[in-house]
Amino acid sequence: MLVRSRLHTLAAAVFLGLLFSGGVALSASAAPAAPEPVSAVPRLAARDLLMLQGVMAVLDSRSARIPNSVTGWYVDPASNSVVVSATDDAAARVFAAGQDKVRIEHVNARPVPLADLRGGDTITTSSGGRCSVGFNAVKGRTRYVITAGHCTKLGGTWSGPDGNAIGPVATSSFPGHDFGLVEVASPSWEQTHDVDTDGGYLPVTGDAPAAVGDKVCLSGSTTGYHCGWVQAINETVNYGDGDIVQGLTRTSVCAEAGDSGGPFMSGTQAQGTLSGGSAGCLVGGQSYFQPIQEVLSTYRLTLITGEVSRDER
Repeated sequence: MLVRSRLHTLAAAVFLGLLFSGGVALSASAAPAAPEPVSAVPRLAARDLLMLQGVMAVLDSRSARIPNSVTGWYVDPASNSVVVSATDDAAARVFAAGQDKVRIEHVNARPVPLADLRGGDTITTSSGGRCSVGFNAVKGRTRYVITAGHCTKLGGTWSGPDGNAIGPVATSSFPGHDFGLVEVASPSWEQTHDVDTDGGYLPVTGDAPAAVGDKVCLSGSTTGYHCGWVQAINETVNYGDGDIVQGLTRTSVCAEAGDSGGPFMSGTQAQGTLSGGSAGCLVGGQSYFQPIQEVLSTYRLTLITGEVSRDER
């Protein structure tokens, strides 16, 4: 029995050796499941890894004069090389000149740092104005920030709170109405359904309008997040010098310069964007917002909305 057992073990070992050396083929139905990609990555010999790390160190030392078309570099054990990714292969070859074991990988786009756009964030224009993000919206594949029309009327390219460009003014309506759109043209900006509440973020879940007496809150880049009450709807406001805006909602929420365009919320429902105000926050002034439904219907926009997380319920 012992001899037979050893013979069986030896036969099994020979079969497995043939199988993994390619000497025996399994049918598709009998083939084992493909291993996870990570397990298929070979391990480099210590001397090979040391050499490739040396190539990496040389390339890292050239970072100060790297062209934007070279998007990155990394050690690739599968090819026993350092892969240099680039949108311009010629530029990558120049960047890696003199280094062995380098493989050029062509990519179609370069990476960019990502930042979020939230209601209440500061936005500034190249012409010198400062306002606030209202809400994020889309039309097809085109992305927009909704803000005040007297802000977008300034034109120029608008930038976010970190100074990076968002994009140009797409359209503007002021006076008569007070809404405008900034196109989110830069891929470095991620649109969100959030409004900044100073201590956190409030999701926009819809746009059901509030009634007189309902609580509403403003998020502005100057005064932050604070609340009051709806006092009147469909008010016509004269800002002077012929700037008359119709259909605004008056609130008891105070506002200051720079808050313009900031979002008004009632619970998690988007209400509109700040148009103007009177008296300021030192004496508890009033403010007016442009209802969100009008800009959405005028430009056939879809408001970016989300759901309330468990932590926010």
